[in-house]
Amino acid sequence: MSKQPKNSFKSKIPIRSKRKLEVIYSDVCGPFEVKSLGGNSYFVSLIDEFTRKIWIYLIKQKSKVFNIFKKFKLLSEKQSDKVIKVLRTDGGGEYNSHEFQVFCDEEGIIHEVKSTYTPQHNGVAERRNRTILNMARSMIKGKRMPHYFWGEETSIAVYILNRCPTKRLQGYTPEEAWSEKKPSVSHFRIFSSLCFKHAPKQIRKKLDDKAEPMILIGYHPTGAYKLYDPRMWKAVISRDVLIDETKGWNWEINATDSCEIKVIMNLEDKQSEDDVPSCGEQLRRSQRKRQVPQTLKEYELYPDTTITVEGDFVHFALLAELEPMSHDEASQSSHWRATMEEELRSIEKNQTWELVHLP
Repeated sequence: MSKQPKNSFKSKIPIRSKRKLEVIYSDVCGPFEVKSLGGNSYFVSLIDEFTRKIWIYLIKQKSKVFNIFKKFKLLSEKQSDKVIKVLRTDGGGEYNSHEFQVFCDEEGIIHEVKSTYTPQHNGVAERRNRTILNMARSMIKGKRMPHYFWGEETSIAVYILNRCPTKRLQGYTPEEAWSEKKPSVSHFRIFSSLCFKHAPKQIRKKLDDKAEPMILIGYHPTGAYKLYDPRMWKAVISRDVLIDETKGWNWEINATDSCEIKVIMNLEDKQSEDDVPSCGEQLRRSQRKRQVPQTLKEYELYPDTTITVEGDFVHFALLAELEPMSHDEASQSSHWRATMEEELRSIEKNQTWELVHLP
């Protein structure tokens, strides 16, 4: 009663599976304080014990886990010609719902739920999630990325882990063990590097730029790259890309500003802590003091809210286009005549007339 400790765990747990999909580990990570670009707050990881291959799905709510598992089951079984036999999860309510248990019973899947306060029973998923978050955190710091890119960072971290050798597989990579084909890593580039996407001649004019600056956020199965345009807030896929891994996007400048060389920053230049933007901020107009461009240094600049003498003339000029400036102009307008007649009728209705007898 006074001295009972917890039982120790073995440092090396033998692998239970001998084939693909015999044992699947799963865990939900989240919620994240900042929503991803797609508005997601969680991610679900599923790991095959035999090949150590990882699948990750971004979700907005934990209630989507059941649909994600059905989607994963169909996809993995089609690709491997095997069936899922054992699913091990934690005691979260997203896995213990009645419909989830009924589905496992109908499909012949043994659903193992770990003991409470014992994350070691689901250690494969727990350790993988920790590794994924460590990689995502490093990518955020490496390129000073905003936090709302965590979805793309975790996805690309899983993409890299599936192509890295592990001790369990003795030199093989999870992707090679799963697909039985040796993957290539020659296309790997640093996450969030500055890219220049080729603009096809069909959508540009003669004197338009032939390249658009963007950032790298992922890889596509066709061999292309997934790119993100911070100015337009959209993601595109392209294979005609030039990548500069030594530079990244300057997030201190508003994403809606025109893109010139000023939005490019050299990561080798050191910045103070005060100059680094807050990564937890959502996409919104920057509150930082704008720097005057070099081309406008010699000019006298006025804020938009300041009205100068010349500005008064501009306001009068705009007003002259909208309102009549004389009684003759107003009398010629049907709209103004109707308005004046209505005003006169209102005055006559409310006016009190009194007869006064003059001596």
